[in-house]
Amino acid sequence: MSSAPSGAGSGAPAPVVTSTAKVGHVHNLALDGERLLIGTHEGLWEQRPGAAPSLLSKPPFDVMGLAVAGTRLLASGHPDEGQDAPADLGLIASDDGGRSWQTVSLGGAVDFHRLVAVGPVVLGVSAHDGKLLRSRDAGATWQELGRPPVFDLAVDPADATRVVITTKDGPQLSTDGGTRFAPIPGAPLLAFLTWTPSGLVALAPDGAVHSSTDAGRTWTRRGSVGGEPGALAADGARLVALVGHTVVESRDGGASFAPRLVLHTE
Repeated sequence: MSSAPSGAGSGAPAPVVTSTAKVGHVHNLALDGERLLIGTHEGLWEQRPGAAPSLLSKPPFDVMGLAVAGTRLLASGHPDEGQDAPADLGLIASDDGGRSWQTVSLGGAVDFHRLVAVGPVVLGVSAHDGKLLRSRDAGATWQELGRPPVFDLAVDPADATRVVITTKDGPQLSTDGGTRFAPIPGAPLLAFLTWTPSGLVALAPDGAVHSSTDAGRTWTRRGSVGGEPGALAADGARLVALVGHTVVESRDGGASFAPRLVLHTE
């Protein structure tokens, strides 16, 4: 298990919890208020501060993509064994916090491994062909935007025409909603990123935390998650990241992190 720094963020962090339930391989994290959502190969789990994680989705489908869209959750992936659904779930949505799910579009056609949503705008990366797809009507219809070399992506919550992606050669910026991208000169190499009302927050491959308040044009080093990251989510000054089998949390914008949850994945 990778180690994580023990410095506390602002506020009183909840005690670290060690999961006794097997959550399976983790694909992604999301924050929904104080609730931590964990998208795994064996379903969507939730964990509240200081409490053990519990399986949320019924059935426990393979959650390859996950996004919080206001009061609605969006996801993509593959069905659970025995579930009457196509091998690729397309875009699915939950209006009850993640317990039950309904198909929105692209069922049987697309498996999104990255999903982001801002208002009615949804962007996703298709795992099969690497295409970036955009919807302006909450996922009902889609437009193909080409195949930029996306590892992760984030959309400005105040202006959905601004999109930043991470690539193996550095981050790139689009100012037209994802149709065209250009490299960002002088930016650090980044892996995961998310865009909050306060700006962009990103993790480098070595776990360093970087933030930007000008759409990624300049970056400030904040801190470190303490190891190679596997996922990132943020909600204002609160950040969570997966490092090895541990979810670490920051309440000061990434300056310091403390363990929140140790996962049992095997």
